[in-house]
Amino acid sequence: MSGSGKSTTCRGVAEHFTRAMHIDVDKLRDMMVTGRAKPSSRPDIVTEEWRTQLQLARSTATCMANLYASQGVDVVIDDFCWPPNFPEYYADLFDNPEVHRVLLLPSQSALVERVTKRGGPFADVFVKNTPYVYSYLEAMPKEGWIVLDSSDWTVEETVHEVLARVGVTHSHTKYVHP
Repeated sequence: MSGSGKSTTCRGVAEHFTRAMHIDVDKLRDMMVTGRAKPSSRPDIVTEEWRTQLQLARSTATCMANLYASQGVDVVIDDFCWPPNFPEYYADLFDNPEVHRVLLLPSQSALVERVTKRGGPFADVFVKNTPYVYSYLEAMPKEGWIVLDSSDWTVEETVHEVLARVGVTHSHTKYVHP
């Protein structure tokens, strides 16, 4: 979800590998030059066109991840957990035991503060929908997920925790966690 730190964290995680790619699903969606479906102001209303475009972006991310991974590249995908059937979009990846699913779940207040501070064209929509999205995320089955409350962490601390939780003990970067 917007404001959770997913893009910055994913990029930071990818930087800890010798050959890595960060796939940002939002950027794939932004590649639609005309006719791009925008998010609804109500999370319970999802248009068919929005769903189709999201499925296309997620399918593209999956294909890219598999292609690059087949050539020895570590891949980090950055996406949001919506709509509720979103795991179906990634079934091919989630079935792979080498894939780690990480959910950054800061507190609602931390998320609202981040989104408000950052601003942007959909900031008001994200803030308005935060309680609805959190009710879904709290009820979402978490089996197989690494769930991290990054409310009070810096980006570096979040990256360090993700790497530690997925079992990465090596790094080529200069960052050392205090």
